[in-house]
Amino acid sequence: MNYKCILPVCLASLALTACKTEQPAASNAATAEVRMKEIQLEATVQQKLTYEHLPSASGIELVDSAYYVVGDDSPYLYELDAQYKLAQRHVLFDTADFATGRIPKPLKPDLEAMAHFTYGRDQMLLLIGSGSSDRRNRAFVVNVTDGMQVRELDFTRLYMFLKRVLRMKTDSELNLEGFAMDETDTYIMQRALGTAAGVLFRFPTRGFKDFVMGEGDIPAAAVYHFALPELGGYMAGFSGAYAFGGKLFFTASVENTPNAIEDGEVLGSLVGLIELNALPYAADATNPLRVPAVQLMNPDGSVYTGKAESLVVAAGEGGAYKLVVVSDDDQGGSELLEIQLEVKE
Repeated sequence: MNYKCILPVCLASLALTACKTEQPAASNAATAEVRMKEIQLEATVQQKLTYEHLPSASGIELVDSAYYVVGDDSPYLYELDAQYKLAQRHVLFDTADFATGRIPKPLKPDLEAMAHFTYGRDQMLLLIGSGSSDRRNRAFVVNVTDGMQVRELDFTRLYMFLKRVLRMKTDSELNLEGFAMDETDTYIMQRALGTAAGVLFRFPTRGFKDFVMGEGDIPAAAVYHFALPELGGYMAGFSGAYAFGGKLFFTASVENTPNAIEDGEVLGSLVGLIELNALPYAADATNPLRVPAVQLMNPDGSVYTGKAESLVVAAGEGGAYKLVVVSDDDQGGSELLEIQLEVKE
C-alpha cells in the first residue's frame, strides 16, 4: 500500500521526518469520520464461559479451528478447541515465578496482545508485551506448524521508536494492547489513559514480518489518533484488535487508573470497528477520529461489566459477525464470550 503520509524510521537516530499530503489532513479526517458515523452497532453476549486455570486472559487468536489464549501474568500459551474447551498449554518461558498461579506484577512480561501470520509454509503467532516497563519489552514468536517452537525477541528498539513518535517522557506511558496482522498491513494499538486519544500504528506487513524474523529493519509506520466513547468521565482505551474483511475490529474498556501499570475499577467494555479503506492520510492528536463502538450487553439487556481484553472474528457475513472475546477480572480469573455483533450502515 502506498501511504501518502508515512513517518519514516531512521534507525540510527530514530528521527522522524515530516511529509506532505495531497489534501489537508483535517479534511480527510472529517470525510472518514462522517462515513464511520453512519455505522450503527449492537453487541450481545450469546455465551459466557469461565476458566479457573487460565489467569488474566489478555489476547486471543484463531489458527485453523484452534483458539490460542495468552494471559498477561502467565508463562503459558493456552490452546482451546473449537468448542472452547482447554486442550493443552504450551510453555513460553521459565515458569519459576508462576508458583502462586500468577506472575507478580513487577516480574511479569505483561503479554497483552497476539497476532497470527504466515511465514513461508509455517503458521506463526507473535505475542507482544505492553512496553510499559523494561521487563515488558519482550515478545515471543511461536511456530504453530513446527511443534510450537518458541523464540524470544527483544522489542526495546521498536518500543523506543514508538515512544519517540508519541513524544513520551516516561516508559510507563506506553501501553500496547491491540495487535493484528493481515496480508497487507500490521496494526499496533496504544491504549490511552484518561482523556487522551488512542493511537494506531500501521506498518506494511511484509516489512514487519521481515523485522520480526530477523531479516529486515523496523519498517515505516503511518500513525492515526482516535477518540473513543467516554464512560464516567474516562475515555475508553483500546484493548484488542482483529483484522477481518477490510475492517479492524477492536475491543476497548474504561478503567479508572492513573497509569499503564496499576489496575483500576472497570467502568465498562466495548467493541467497535475501523473501516480501513476510509482512513485518511493522517489523523493527529488535535483531530482524532471518532469511530463506531458500542457497550457489550447481556441477553437480558443489562450491561456486561467485565474487562474485555481481545477478540477474534470467528465468522461474518453481511452485517452480522460472530466475535469471540476474552476478558480479565484483574483478580486472576478469565472469561470467554461469544458475541453477536450487528452492523448497520
